[in-house]
Amino acid sequence: MDWFLRSDFWELTYPLMFPSTRIERAEIDLAAVLRLSGVHEGSVLDLCCGPGRFSIPLARMGFSVTAVDSTEFLMDIARNRASIEKLDVEWVHSDMREFLRPSSFDLVISMFTSFGYCREHRENMKVLRNARESLKPGGRLLMEIMGKEVLASIFRPVTCEETDEGHLLVQRHSISSDWSMIHNDWLLLQDERLLGRWKFSHWIYSGIELRNMLLEAGFAKVDLYGDLEGDPYDSEAARLVAVAAAGEGG
Repeated sequence: MDWFLRSDFWELTYPLMFPSTRIERAEIDLAAVLRLSGVHEGSVLDLCCGPGRFSIPLARMGFSVTAVDSTEFLMDIARNRASIEKLDVEWVHSDMREFLRPSSFDLVISMFTSFGYCREHRENMKVLRNARESLKPGGRLLMEIMGKEVLASIFRPVTCEETDEGHLLVQRHSISSDWSMIHNDWLLLQDERLLGRWKFSHWIYSGIELRNMLLEAGFAKVDLYGDLEGDPYDSEAARLVAVAAAGEGG
């Protein structure tokens, strides 16, 4: 089974992936997403929605939201949060490689490096093609990932950090010989006792690689940025953000 389809992975790493500070920041980031994409109303597909970080504030703002994820554990958290606020969100349990709803959305978002997980390049391309086909004419896709250039500038083979729970997270990283993938080995410790260990890999893309993939997938235009505020994708970039436009002709 692909690592990202394993529910136990997300259950055990949830506090590391989605601390309260990240959830709370979603509305600020979403405001930037909407400014950068130029979409301010209509229907939105939140692809790999996780615990609904963006789906829920989008619904609060009056968007028609479809949220897709392959992990029931994460979607249950999102559903519960939406239910408490009595928000109307369409939750779809589906693999990102399979979800397709032609000409249905004004905006598709893929946030927090939720792309590049598939083993084969053709599978990642299928995700992009499905996103393109799911957009209405003139719709936008906004993707936010860790760009290869950014990763190269900050790469360290081993990092350690203390989690919100006071645990020690040790991350060991290696890069494939052709710089196409990053391999990760995470160890969670409490007082030198191993609480969990997870190994996983995913593709890493440069700006030009991602742009060419989006154009190959059928997008008419692709703009790259170094953060959600729209700063240039240059040596000062913090992330790789792509805004891809579907052609007006569909």
